[in-house]
Amino acid sequence: MSRGKKSKGERAPAAAQAEDEFAHVLRFGTLEEAEETLRRLDGLLRESREARDGRRAARVLEIAREGRRRAQMIAGNRRVAVEKRAEKEEIRQWFRVWLEAPESFFDWLELRKQAAEFVERFRMTGQ
Repeated sequence: MSRGKKSKGERAPAAAQAEDEFAHVLRFGTLEEAEETLRRLDGLLRESREARDGRRAARVLEIAREGRRRAQMIAGNRRVAVEKRAEKEEIRQWFRVWLEAPESFFDWLELRKQAAEFVERFRMTGQ
């Protein structure tokens, strides 16, 4: 089968459709993007669990773990600006907390964003 465009009636295999669903979910260039990413992942995880789709739920968690690893890698890279490394460390923590307790994560995040240390350090726009 060629890798070109598919005709209208031709469908991608189920695995390929699932990958397409997750193709651009993981974005965390800013704290705002990281929060939106975690909201999308949370929605996908809830949908997957409601549908009793263990494979899809596992994929969502795998993507979140990848986000945590990537944020950690950037946070530890001394060639990256100090401010950006601090932001990535914060994002790594967000992924960690979400992976450990997705059901209470967004309550935790609202409290975190109100913490004096967070406000002073990051001054998120729109807060």
